[in-house]
Amino acid sequence: MLDAESLESLVEELREIGSDFASVEVKAGERGLPRSVRETLSAFSNGHGGLLILGLAEEDGFGPVPGFDAAKIRDDLASCCSDELTPPVRAEIEILQVHGAHVVVADVPELDGRQKPCYVTARGLATGSYLRGGDGDRRLTQYEIQQLFANRGQPLEDDEIVAEAGIDDLDRDAVTLLLSRVRRNQPRVFAAVPDAEALLRLHVARLDDEGTPRPTLAGLLALGIYPQQFFAQLAVSVVVVPGTRMDQVDDGGRRFIDNRTIEGPIPAMVDEALSALRNNMAHRSVVDGVGRLDVPEYPTEALREAIVNALMHRDYSPVGRATQVQIEMYADRLVIRNPGGLFGTVTEEELGLDGMTSNRNSRLSRLLQDVVVPGTDRVVCENRGSGIPTMIAQLRRAGMDPPEFRPTLSSFELTLPRATVLDEETVNWLSGLREPGLGHEQRVALALMRQGHEVTNATLRRLGLERHEATTALRDLVDRGLVFSTGGRKYARYALRQNLAEGHRSLFDDLFDDVPAAASGQGRAGRPSRSAEIQQLFDNGQTLTAHQVADATGLGLAMVRRYLARLVEAGRLVATAQPTDRKRAYRRAGR
Repeated sequence: MLDAESLESLVEELREIGSDFASVEVKAGERGLPRSVRETLSAFSNGHGGLLILGLAEEDGFGPVPGFDAAKIRDDLASCCSDELTPPVRAEIEILQVHGAHVVVADVPELDGRQKPCYVTARGLATGSYLRGGDGDRRLTQYEIQQLFANRGQPLEDDEIVAEAGIDDLDRDAVTLLLSRVRRNQPRVFAAVPDAEALLRLHVARLDDEGTPRPTLAGLLALGIYPQQFFAQLAVSVVVVPGTRMDQVDDGGRRFIDNRTIEGPIPAMVDEALSALRNNMAHRSVVDGVGRLDVPEYPTEALREAIVNALMHRDYSPVGRATQVQIEMYADRLVIRNPGGLFGTVTEEELGLDGMTSNRNSRLSRLLQDVVVPGTDRVVCENRGSGIPTMIAQLRRAGMDPPEFRPTLSSFELTLPRATVLDEETVNWLSGLREPGLGHEQRVALALMRQGHEVTNATLRRLGLERHEATTALRDLVDRGLVFSTGGRKYARYALRQNLAEGHRSLFDDLFDDVPAAASGQGRAGRPSRSAEIQQLFDNGQTLTAHQVADATGLGLAMVRRYLARLVEAGRLVATAQPTDRKRAYRRAGR
């Protein structure tokens, strides 16, 4: 749960932006508990959790609601969480103060995946299940509800018999290599059994109702000659475009530099997709101990892991089979998208951490760890949860930024940046913040936030920090007044403060760009100048602490300290003690 100071800081940012965030919903509640609260509770529970704030009016600049009965709203909200949603929502609900006014704040946790979806009981599962979309709530689609129910157990679609196929639809050479490998590695199980029995034990094939062995979907995808004969959309599309958007064209009017559909079994699709990407990649020069080398823009092994991951973990349910794995290469990034979101107990926060894995397609995943890539002695995957960590390690070794993950209930999207976020322009922007002592991971986090990306504790962990180090680094950015938290306690998300994001100006410039208007007390866009407001507190010669300034202005303590530090730096105030001194106070310069 947020403390009062963090809540005030969050409300200040809401006022700057003028709207809610995806993980924060603000409602007035002047006439009692709004009916739409039920939808929001469902949406937060089915997503990543979030904060619900009652008692502020968005249309009035997130100002306090006159006559708001915080105690009654708190009790009504607790009853709603307990009695009007299935399963009940276990939110932490408190009454806090914002600039002297009482509001109700609920920290709504994400529901355990085995209990989703959470729905408004009176509306039923089909029409009462919601998810966040932008800063609002939308109904779950039937496919999304299906995916949530699939997450409660182990899907078996990859173990289904393909009734139209026969054993002759499997590639004999690939089958021979597979059996040779498993007999060598597991002689007790496979050495003494005939080929037909071995294929049944591996679930490459199963017996149909008439006792005839037929390939399973997993067997056909891993070892088939042409799986698309039976499932036309179980393929990979590769599109290369000249710009940063799908609708852009190059100087010659071309919309697509390359556009192909790749078919065949998974080992062949991985190799052909990788070849297509290599053919469309530029190279960059790097200097190592022996001289200058030309290396591809994206590390080959990172791409291989990403493609295998998409094909191995995609949704193979009847509805999911209508969608291909999509690979899109833009001028600034590579996007790989597959149907089906995260499966099992792995959360978005845990993606990329060693040993964290959960297989939607257990039969297929097991087969691919013994299926040999054509023309090599390597297998398609290790199936030990090392795919994404290996990909991240390869990107880090190449000096590139970590991937961005965007899982939804219906799809999983992976984005690989083409170049580092710490380019020359971004480095200059960071220098303009005048923030000494920022670590590399903090600088990357700020750069990602500036580009509009969401940053969490896991983002910094993927950069190599331990969990507690990542928490400390992010809290330091909050304390410096550079970022703010928009999520609940468990899944906090961090965003750049609006005065830094707008125009990409330094906070120092933003703080004092309204100096000519200080006499009138007005800052940018007619807003009261915070610097002028704080300076006026010292006009009569007072010496004040940061706590006293916070009480007088209604600002959060972290923000006040930020303004005071900048006023000291500008020579307008002087501090009476060192920053570590608990008795540190401030007075007008020259007095």
